[in-house]
Amino acid sequence: MTTGCSGFDDRLNELLARQAAKSGISTEAYIRRAVIDRLVHELSDDQDSEIGSLLRALRDGTEGRPRTAVATRVFGTAIDEPDRVAAVARTGLMDTHSEADYDRVVAIVADALDTPSAAFSLLDDKRQYFKSALGLPPEIGSAREVPIEGSICRYAIDLGQPLVVEDARLLENLKDHPSVQAKLLVSYLGVPIVDDDGFSVGTVCVWDQRPRQWTTGHIQILQDLAWIIRERIFE
Repeated sequence: MTTGCSGFDDRLNELLARQAAKSGISTEAYIRRAVIDRLVHELSDDQDSEIGSLLRALRDGTEGRPRTAVATRVFGTAIDEPDRVAAVARTGLMDTHSEADYDRVVAIVADALDTPSAAFSLLDDKRQYFKSALGLPPEIGSAREVPIEGSICRYAIDLGQPLVVEDARLLENLKDHPSVQAKLLVSYLGVPIVDDDGFSVGTVCVWDQRPRQWTTGHIQILQDLAWIIRERIFE
């Protein structure tokens, strides 16, 4: 019998295993992701759920702002470009305390992608500030920031699009990065948060200390959750 979910027949378990393999993840991880996706969808419509209230509150206003119109204006901007740095300052979030709204979404990000670490950060030209994060190492957790030279997220800012790293140790431009050398991360997936003028002001990201095969599904989930945070920033 095909290994899969208890209570499913052989054919359904076979289909689960096949789709999980196509996504590059285990059957258990595939089921976990599907359940979380469904929970996020249903909780958003649950009037009695605290998390549902959060998701609806963060999502409010999206109907009046065509998502694709903003998304198509995303472009890479040098990390020290003055207009981009000014856009970061305008968010008013640098050096502010953690907030429950952002913390809950970051927790959902970590659960949805089954990673030990996730963060929502703002990046100016000198540092990356972790507005909300899970799984930060102790040497970073207390300060809640790293110099820009120690940031992987800066490359997502430069690109203006998702940065997908399955094994940084194998990449010429990342294998000597301080975070990789310090064994803080091996794999990374991050998407930029972009304001209405097209400037990337920060990122939502996940990382792991082992290699990961990120799929288009992973990227889509992260983009969807980053959109919720984006709407909260610019409401």
